[in-house]
Amino acid sequence: MKRMLALLLTLAALGCCFGAAAEEPAEDADFDGVFVLMTIPYELFYEAETTAGHYDSVSSATRVKPLMMVYAGGSFHYMPDGREITGVIFPVYAESEEMLAMYGGEEITDDSSVDVIVNDKGEQTTTTFKGKAALFQSYPFSYYRLSEVPAVFKRLGWDSTFGPMEGLVVMLDGTVSLISDPFAQVCLSVEGVEEVLNGVEVNAMVLVANDGTRLGMKHVENIWLKTFSGFNFDSEIYSLLKGRSVVSVEFYTFDAKYVVTAEEEVTIE
Repeated sequence: MKRMLALLLTLAALGCCFGAAAEEPAEDADFDGVFVLMTIPYELFYEAETTAGHYDSVSSATRVKPLMMVYAGGSFHYMPDGREITGVIFPVYAESEEMLAMYGGEEITDDSSVDVIVNDKGEQTTTTFKGKAALFQSYPFSYYRLSEVPAVFKRLGWDSTFGPMEGLVVMLDGTVSLISDPFAQVCLSVEGVEEVLNGVEVNAMVLVANDGTRLGMKHVENIWLKTFSGFNFDSEIYSLLKGRSVVSVEFYTFDAKYVVTAEEEVTIE
């Protein structure tokens, strides 16, 4: 399978029209394996994207937001009661069918469907997710086959690893600032990128500090409505940012990895 340069050039043009500079993959390539969308636990997704931390599932007291795409879009869970968010849905390249089968995930097809039931304040709503959307509520390493080479992907390893993201990286003009929020000691707002992120899911987010520290963020617990994120210092992971400055924020989507560089360093006190 050949990389679809036309698709990447289209995405690059999209980024540039918002005042962004785009980095494309170094060269076209042939792929003899298989591309899929896969449900990847946070720990395995962030292993190659971060410099520190252990990224467990997100436990939710409300059991509502993990089941709602507006809050948890881009993530997946497998417990239908919403007690936790397990990880990230992301394109993956496997060298062979044997490698794909080794992980034991369920294959999701266009005929697949799952009902996600939300009980909120005594009112019950049911949403049916069909085809690849059914990955939202499925087991780890479940997958949906892709017919085309995606704009971004991770390489699946034989040793239970997922390599660093490959593909389109788009640099966006935006503003990163600290704001007050009652639910977190530190809350970051990224402005100026709403139009780019509108209509896409943020599958993952990484904060980059001035000393090179890279920390991953998790849905609902840290990623709030795409461009807002927060954390507390009682977390072993995010306490590493105390006294450091955030210099950029990375948004991982199916279209590209969008990177916003802070015009001024945002110091975390």
